[in-house]
Amino acid sequence: MPFKEDSCYSTSGKYCACIEFHLSEHKRRGFHTSQLIEYTLEPNPDAGDDKNEPPQKLALAFSTADVVVLGWRLSHLADKLQENDLAAVRVLPKRFADVDRHMPFLASIAITPIAKG
Repeated sequence: MPFKEDSCYSTSGKYCACIEFHLSEHKRRGFHTSQLIEYTLEPNPDAGDDKNEPPQKLALAFSTADVVVLGWRLSHLADKLQENDLAAVRVLPKRFADVDRHMPFLASIAITPIAKG
């Protein structure tokens, strides 16, 4: 799914079989939606009172990895997850943070593989 220039996410408008995380221009990682075990949207405990730190944390637990997204206004992404309509997410440059104060903005994406044991 193509992104709009100033958007950190894209949707499919139909059932999404995979959620793709764009880690850089040339690096993507995708997970089948059937691997999603749970997700949690909560305040970012590392933000504290610092207005420059992302205030929200969206944690996704897949069967093979944990994904943590930090940003602003992430409830919209959680809604898209619940609707099975989230196709892809990416980090945007800070200049896009306030283009639309109603749209989500991602500051970071971290993927931690689950150790095979």
